[in-house]
Amino acid sequence: MKRNGRWLLCLALGGLWPGLAQASGSWVATAPAVLVAMADRPTTSALMQPPSPEFAQGQVMGRVGWQYQQPVGSEVDAWLCHPGGCIPLRGARGQTDALAGLPADAPLYFQFSLQDRRQRSATLQGLQVIVNHENLQ
Repeated sequence: MKRNGRWLLCLALGGLWPGLAQASGSWVATAPAVLVAMADRPTTSALMQPPSPEFAQGQVMGRVGWQYQQPVGSEVDAWLCHPGGCIPLRGARGQTDALAGLPADAPLYFQFSLQDRRQRSATLQGLQVIVNHENLQ
């Protein structure tokens, strides 16, 4: 009797394991600094992805947070991009639901351009995204 109880417990916990692996969560990624030098040609950051390919597989994005640091006095236009397109960002830090429903294992990247052609080039640092993700259900 005791042996059967252990076997059933192991079977039940084993059945729960796949669900635990696909639980909602978040991933954080950073990209190296970028030099933005032109107003008419955007500069693209390195790709930002989950820590491992399986981490967010089968999940969809929820709210996405971002941040970057720009030098005092420099003004840039910024976008957060995924393989299907880009969304404009309103500032150096914020959150958006505009990417909700997209695959959570898709890479993200920033695009930047100077707001004014007469502006000096600017190095942007601290590029980071925080992607909240959840099950498709």
